[in-house]
Amino acid sequence: MIIINNMAKREKWQSRIGLILATAGNAVGLGNILRFPSKAALYGGGAFMLPYFIAFLLMGLPLMIIEWVIGRYAGKHGHGSMTGILGLFFNHSSWARILGSIGVAIPVLICMYYIYIESWTLGFAFMSLFKQMPVPIKTANPQEAVKPYVEFFRTYTNPSMIAYIFLLITIAINWFILQKGVAKGIEITAKIGMPAIIIFGILLGIISLSARDWAGLEGLKFIYNLNFSGIKDPTVWIEASGQIFFTLSLGMGAIAVYASYVKPKEDVVKAGFWTAGINEFVEVIIGASIAIPAAFAMFSAVAIPELAKEGTFRLGFMTMPAVLMNLPLGWIASFIWFLLLFLAALTSSLALIQPIIALFEDEMKWEHTKAVSVSMILVITGAHFSAFMPNFIDELDFWAGCVMLLIFGLIEIIVFIWIFGINNFYNELIQNTSIKLPRAFVYVIAFISPVFLSFILYFWVIKDFGNLITAGESTKIIARLFILAFLAFLSFIAVKSRKIILRDLRYTKIIKQ
Repeated sequence: MIIINNMAKREKWQSRIGLILATAGNAVGLGNILRFPSKAALYGGGAFMLPYFIAFLLMGLPLMIIEWVIGRYAGKHGHGSMTGILGLFFNHSSWARILGSIGVAIPVLICMYYIYIESWTLGFAFMSLFKQMPVPIKTANPQEAVKPYVEFFRTYTNPSMIAYIFLLITIAINWFILQKGVAKGIEITAKIGMPAIIIFGILLGIISLSARDWAGLEGLKFIYNLNFSGIKDPTVWIEASGQIFFTLSLGMGAIAVYASYVKPKEDVVKAGFWTAGINEFVEVIIGASIAIPAAFAMFSAVAIPELAKEGTFRLGFMTMPAVLMNLPLGWIASFIWFLLLFLAALTSSLALIQPIIALFEDEMKWEHTKAVSVSMILVITGAHFSAFMPNFIDELDFWAGCVMLLIFGLIEIIVFIWIFGINNFYNELIQNTSIKLPRAFVYVIAFISPVFLSFILYFWVIKDFGNLITAGESTKIIARLFILAFLAFLSFIAVKSRKIILRDLRYTKIIKQ
């Protein structure tokens, strides 16, 4: 293995709390607050939670620790992006760097539509604050109550001029923060954003649970109802495992990038546990206390299964405004709700863009402003496709947010555990850690975690792959061509930057002589 010490000084996190909050912010997103309660309610509460926590222990936490350990290891040698990290393990061969490019493409492709959805949350927050949301309908029928907000959402995302303005504002906010760098931009944002998310989340949880004389508590009981009748259903296990995989932002290399900026003696195991713990607190405690309890208080138990089936977009942007706007001072509750979603989305989008910035800085040796500018131009291009082309979001979400993500999760296990070696990985794992995990932990990563990933991949992708691949609408074809073009661009960067890395290697050898 060729090890190259990067001559350029890379940024470091200024504090451990900033590091943990930033990485937790990467994991905490819209899925924690919207997707989790929907899935828990839809798949039987207790019947969902048991597989959920088993998947967390046997897949989620181990895969997170992989990215923390490998990120620190690669950062010692001047690499943060998966292009450089996989190259590091295979003597910087072109094929390894190209394979690693998938790990850079995934978060950026996801961000190309995620940032557009993020802009909706900002737009709806301002609409709520200035009382521009529809007037609520006083009815116990959820379908009737939601109608004005369905129409409002469709008009807003058509797209409208106001939606486009908030997209540009959201892009500008991300650009500004990323331009400030890891310590002065991402870390400071996380130190402000994550406490705000927790405070707003707890406040909304209290509002939701106490609504209609604490009727919302029954909604919380509905989610955590110890009903194990569905425990034998494979779908429940697949959905619970999938939720864990996506909620922790696994398989996309974003955690490894953040971990690459730690100090060489940082306790990454403890940091990994803290990151996972904060994410689970936001998801299991705060996420479960808002949407479903609020809807339960407003519409009763009969409507909950139907609302849970509606998905994250409808729950977040249509059902929740209908519920909150019916409360006293509902416009304030609605504003806090969408501000909460915006902050959660913002901390995630920053993490999704940082891998390609690291690629340009570490591998191409670009200065920071150029790396950020080119990265943001790429994101802006994809965001415009997402805003103006129907089905573009769905196609990017399927390929980048599901297929590529799951495959790359398996690649990480193969490379970092099987090829790097169980002993080598374990030795790196226990360095400078106050929590000495048993060697069996690595065997869980090596043999049990891939089983979970393989099942998710089969049921979500392979099972219906033939039907999915033959769907030939023009917008889907354009989206697939866009993905291929982006992968080709990153492959070109991977090969071109290899020459720069090898040039630095030769220079380092000359200096040593």
